[in-house]
Amino acid sequence: MPDIKDELAPYLLDCFHVGGEWITPHSHRRIAVVHPATEDSVFEVTLADTSDIDDAIAAARTAFEDGPWPRMSGAERSVYMRRLLERLELRSDLLARLATAQVGMPIAFAEMLVKTGLARYHYYAELAGSYVFEDRRPTMRGHARVRREPVGVAALISPWNAVFPITAHKVGAALAAGCTMVVKAPIESPMEGLILAQCAAEAGLPPGVINVVTADRDESAHLVASRQVDKISFTGSVAAGRKIGLSAADRMARTTLELGGKSAAVLLEDADLATALPALAPFTMPFAGQICFSQSRILVPNARLGEVVDAYAGIIGKLRLGDPWDRQTQVGPVLNPRQRDRILAHIAQGVEDGGRVVLGGGRAARFDRGYFIEPTIFVDVAPQMTIVREEIFGPVVTIQGYGDEDEAIRLANDSDLGLSGSVYSRDPEHAYHLACRIRTGQVGINGVELAPSVPFGGYKLSGIGREGGPEGLEAFLETKSVFMPTPA
Repeated sequence: MPDIKDELAPYLLDCFHVGGEWITPHSHRRIAVVHPATEDSVFEVTLADTSDIDDAIAAARTAFEDGPWPRMSGAERSVYMRRLLERLELRSDLLARLATAQVGMPIAFAEMLVKTGLARYHYYAELAGSYVFEDRRPTMRGHARVRREPVGVAALISPWNAVFPITAHKVGAALAAGCTMVVKAPIESPMEGLILAQCAAEAGLPPGVINVVTADRDESAHLVASRQVDKISFTGSVAAGRKIGLSAADRMARTTLELGGKSAAVLLEDADLATALPALAPFTMPFAGQICFSQSRILVPNARLGEVVDAYAGIIGKLRLGDPWDRQTQVGPVLNPRQRDRILAHIAQGVEDGGRVVLGGGRAARFDRGYFIEPTIFVDVAPQMTIVREEIFGPVVTIQGYGDEDEAIRLANDSDLGLSGSVYSRDPEHAYHLACRIRTGQVGINGVELAPSVPFGGYKLSGIGREGGPEGLEAFLETKSVFMPTPA
């Protein structure tokens, strides 16, 4: 593994970015970031205590109340955002290698996700300059000026698995709206947030607009509970999202919550497996299944079940499992022992409940070190089984048969989650009409795609609100109507 620590400025490992300065934390707690493929320490970083959190919130509040950022025009903010993007682009290679070093993401996949994040920053830099923050509407007495104003101080919390692109959705929209923010970096992969602060300082963003701290659960709870925080944007587990929602409701703080999925890919009777399965397979267990929009349930006509199982298992069985630094690797390790043991427990429960493993099913025995799990496929599963209902967040996929399209839709919707999904057919319009019946936030036809201009988020327990597109910007805005009389 490359020694990436030597490429990082020492203050990134020892300080937080608060109020435009690199500050020494109050806390003396530190934590090691461990590479999942070797179990070796990559580097150590400092952790915030509640005093550090309070300082970051206070800096963001001062920047919002007294600083220039909320009072700039969208076009003026866009200039700074483009400068920030330029600095991030210069570090794109480093950002990809950090994802591999910290969470074991295969390097080719990490490079793709960095490009996704940069595209999101670019989109919001452009949108900031073109979005209409005020319009006029006629009234009985004259007209009303309808203003869209920044909501205030935002707490932005991203998960460990894809920090850079997820944070880009949040930071890009919040900056475009005119908010100031506290970015809470995850302890498993803290460096992307700190590099964002480094780039923001180089780009000349006003002090206190972007504040970055690395914090564990208790300190993160302190952040979201603060009455000085007006908006919370969180991506993570349903359990954590529920707690955040309850905390925010106490003071009516605005929230955007993206909370995971158990997404269904529906293959219709006329699906061309030669094109459908190669398009679907990379999205069934990307990054060892540690991505929220993984298409982890495959629904197939009963008449084609055996054919699909054989073809899909043939594709997955050829995936290259191994060193995430190898550019040919398609499946790397999972994050840590806790994640590994949790996934293996789900697999064991699936077998106990009557599911049949047709590929994989355990630890990858050929690795002496690292948290490697074999890509695993289950058949003979039923809707009530845990492996069908719960997000496993690992390289585990179930394949179920259905009788007709109505049953396919019932199975797809038989979930407490509703984040993503896909439909495969030779007739895209027919697939579209079925997609409209699936209770989920986004559905791909004959493939899965992410686009910065398109909203992302879920139905049901998959969350509240949307990120991406103008909808993502509007999540950081409040609407004010000012009634103006006709001039005398």
